[in-house]
Amino acid sequence: MSRKPSYAPVLMAAGLMLTLWGAVTTWLISCAGLIVVVFAARRWIRDAGEPRPADIVADESVPARARVKEEAARRLRFPMTTSPWLHRYAVLLTVLTLALVVDGALVTSNLQQPAASLRTLHFVNAALVALLALTLATWLRGLAWLLLVAVAIEAALGGASAVVGTVHAFLAQLTFAGSAAIALITAPAWNRPADPLPDSSRLSLRNLSLVSLALLILQVGLGAAYRHNAMGIVPHIVGALVLTILLLLLAVLVTNQFPEHSALRPVAKLLIGITFTQVMLGMAAFITRLMMAQGSLPVVIIGVAHVTNGSLTLGTTVVLTLLIRRYVRAA
Repeated sequence: MSRKPSYAPVLMAAGLMLTLWGAVTTWLISCAGLIVVVFAARRWIRDAGEPRPADIVADESVPARARVKEEAARRLRFPMTTSPWLHRYAVLLTVLTLALVVDGALVTSNLQQPAASLRTLHFVNAALVALLALTLATWLRGLAWLLLVAVAIEAALGGASAVVGTVHAFLAQLTFAGSAAIALITAPAWNRPADPLPDSSRLSLRNLSLVSLALLILQVGLGAAYRHNAMGIVPHIVGALVLTILLLLLAVLVTNQFPEHSALRPVAKLLIGITFTQVMLGMAAFITRLMMAQGSLPVVIIGVAHVTNGSLTLGTTVVLTLLIRRYVRAA
């Protein structure tokens, strides 16, 4: 028996965000957050016991065979070879790009006196990523050339000032997201035929994923600006409140609408976990920076973890957005 889709996790996320925000502002916000959490818990329990109406189940379970050819033409595709080595190469580039984000965050965590060995590691990693991106561009072309351009700009910028450092950090996370996208579309499963799935008529997953991704890119930029002292923390906190709800809403809608899909559901569940982790790390990073000296070990560790998980959030959202464009047809 199918259960009624529940949006309680999104409400609970909003309540937790308010509760945590109130911990550093005023107890009234925390009280409001706790009320929302209790309401969401009760709704979640209630929704878990209500079956989905049979007509909705029937409507979602009937494949739209008559429109397969039409929708297949509109499905997101990237022509490329299906070599498994190309996919493995792209995965290697993605891993090294994430490592570049991590050691870059370690370097900028203490700009006054960064360790020479750490800077050397960052430069070597950057050179390796540039070499791999150049090779990938000659192999794959198309999207890989955009990635190569981003890597070239990233290498040229460095981080001499607050603004330049912000752009440098911002491009690093975009580069990781781009390499994750290439790793996805070079996977053998990407080009396998699949029947298009119906999009929601109320709230389009295709549109929601694009909006969420756009706001997440903006949020990454705001976080980089705050980390490099180019702007204050308030825009980043407000963006986190809005974006957390959007990302969790997107992931919950995907898991509710396609509970058995082998590609969409695992990525959506991963996004839920990464988003909750990012919220907790963000609050911890903010509190430690208020209570401890800049460059102290707890500030560095939590700050780097927050930056790293932010990159994972962006990469996972990019992957989920591409999967939605690949499998879900427009309503």
